[in-house]
Amino acid sequence: MPRKDWGIGTRWDVHVRDKCRCVYGGLDGADGYRWDLFTNDHLVPFSRGGSYEMVNLVTACLGCNYLKADYDPRENDEPVTLENTPRLIQKAKDEIDRRRRLWQDDFRAILRQAGRL
Repeated sequence: MPRKDWGIGTRWDVHVRDKCRCVYGGLDGADGYRWDLFTNDHLVPFSRGGSYEMVNLVTACLGCNYLKADYDPRENDEPVTLENTPRLIQKAKDEIDRRRRLWQDDFRAILRQAGRL
């Protein structure tokens, strides 16, 4: 689907399909969180050949979206299908968790150096 056709309907449909929850970290938009903390993410980044099709779009909180960045969970440029989407989401979750742990370690080192720990 070309980007020009990716309107509010598709974005809304992605949030409804994902039950208003970040598919990576589980942050739940129905628990009273502000909706400006959520976005649609390309499972396979557009910069890496990902499409604007629903199968490649997921609901993500801004934190997970930032940490995932341009990570591509595919192996050998495989296509994104309904069958392999759960596995690709899990690979992205694992990468986000790895990056989150690295960030937390770096932040603790900064706090120690600043005399805050």
